[in-house]
Amino acid sequence: MALQGSIKDFGLPDIFQLIGLQRKTGLLTLKHDDDTVTVTFENGMVVNADSNSKRIEDRLGNLLVKQGKLTEEKLEEVLQKQKDTLQRLGHILVANNYIGQKDLQTALSVQVSQNVFKLFRWKVGDYNFEPTEKVEYDRANFQPMSADFILMEGIRMVDEWPIIEKKIPSMDIVFRHEVNPSMIEVASGDDDFGDSKKAPTNKIRLSADEAKVFRRVDGQRTVQGIIDAAGLADFDACKALYDLLSRDIIAPTGRGATAKEAGAQETQASPALGYLLMAGALVLAALGFLFQMRSPFGVIGRPPLLQESLDRLLESVSRSRLDRLDSAVVAYRYEHGTLPKTLEEVAEEGLVDREHLKDPWARPYHYGPTANGFVLNAVDDAGKPLAHALIERAFSGPRP
Repeated sequence: MALQGSIKDFGLPDIFQLIGLQRKTGLLTLKHDDDTVTVTFENGMVVNADSNSKRIEDRLGNLLVKQGKLTEEKLEEVLQKQKDTLQRLGHILVANNYIGQKDLQTALSVQVSQNVFKLFRWKVGDYNFEPTEKVEYDRANFQPMSADFILMEGIRMVDEWPIIEKKIPSMDIVFRHEVNPSMIEVASGDDDFGDSKKAPTNKIRLSADEAKVFRRVDGQRTVQGIIDAAGLADFDACKALYDLLSRDIIAPTGRGATAKEAGAQETQASPALGYLLMAGALVLAALGFLFQMRSPFGVIGRPPLLQESLDRLLESVSRSRLDRLDSAVVAYRYEHGTLPKTLEEVAEEGLVDREHLKDPWARPYHYGPTANGFVLNAVDDAGKPLAHALIERAFSGPRP
């Protein structure tokens, strides 16, 4: 028996949790306007996700070209070989040494993640899950993703997108460097800036993702161009751009001459979606009983697991809100040159919704400026700070 309906009535968190808990194998098809995304599950794990607007194999080839890992001519050769042999594009690329296996694995992971996480920004749509005995996917080059991981990342993304879009409202914005690339060191030491262990201590330290994005900022590429060249998911690349912007490492220099490449992709995330995700999780336990007798997702005798999953989800929402408040306070400092006295001031600026000043249990977060930064805490029912939910941020100096 298939599971089908509207995501307005039964949200994505519920669907992914049920499939994950029951370790189902099959195809989950979701439709919204002209877009259709098919997510493939094996034993409750996501192993593929394809969109009718941009199939993974089509986008994969173009992405590798934009990253400079493949030329247009080589791509044409590969596509012709695929047409003649009916083999997977990835297999042809690796077997013929067009790219390395690690490059293929990274590209596939990014593409599947893109297709899955964009679903969490849909407000409406229909879904249908069809169980199957087995599914096909690139087992040699794709690492299955758990439903729990997707839920946590999806909620984090939905919670943080609005504040990122406050600074990066369009995919056709162009940025320039505000610091000399020679002043950069990479925390992981795995990018082109050199070994961070040997770098001088006065250099600006970036994460690997931030470094990838920084290297693609050239005063000409648009945000979409940077995303394509860096080989990162939209959210990860935009988050890195936002962090670089907040630290005055880059600055906007205008808009791209051709916004067409980004305009079709631009969407507006709504904070309300975050509330829908949480609300969907809260009613999961009640809905579970209805599915016990009528669907292949019955969880008879498993209420404790559902409660544990729900608790983890709510804790993730709380942490996500705390992280978003952290970003909002940093953004406030970026705009005003000083820290807010209270979190209410951040909400008044529109950098965060007032609902996010409290955790899912309606307990207000604690905020306090320090000598060179600020501290953020979640609190317990007695109002005492929780040590495991603490953010302490220090700035090296006042914003110029």
